[in-house]
Amino acid sequence: MAILETARFDIPLLATGQAHKELFHNEALARIDFLLHPVVQAVESDPSNIVPSPGQSWLVAPGAVNDWLGRDDHIAGWTENGWLFIVPQTVMRIYVKSSESYAVYRGSWQSAETVTNPAGGAVVDSEARLAIDSILSVLVAQGILLSTS
Repeated sequence: MAILETARFDIPLLATGQAHKELFHNEALARIDFLLHPVVQAVESDPSNIVPSPGQSWLVAPGAVNDWLGRDDHIAGWTENGWLFIVPQTVMRIYVKSSESYAVYRGSWQSAETVTNPAGGAVVDSEARLAIDSILSVLVAQGILLSTS
């Protein structure tokens, strides 16, 4: 019998008469748990550098080694049964705890950029500068941009 999976995240589906349905069901729930509110600890290329706990996940950096070899850009989640890998989808957004910002998947993971507040210049428009500073503050607070401080 062919294993049935969802098209985007390979979440196992149950089939009529399928043996060990609880294994497939638990695998599906584990994947959903990692995807429901996606948060990763950090971006890492070597799993031997970390001591994972069940429920924690990482973004697999390019050039991954050991258990993550060939899994570049995947989300690697640790479960009680070992690593579970999820292939990201275009414009998927995930929160990276180590940088306190978001990364977006566009063929590869792209992290928030650091921008500086306006300073200097021949003509200073204090009202425009205040408006820009306010916009930048909101974007930093949302994790869309990184703070320079």
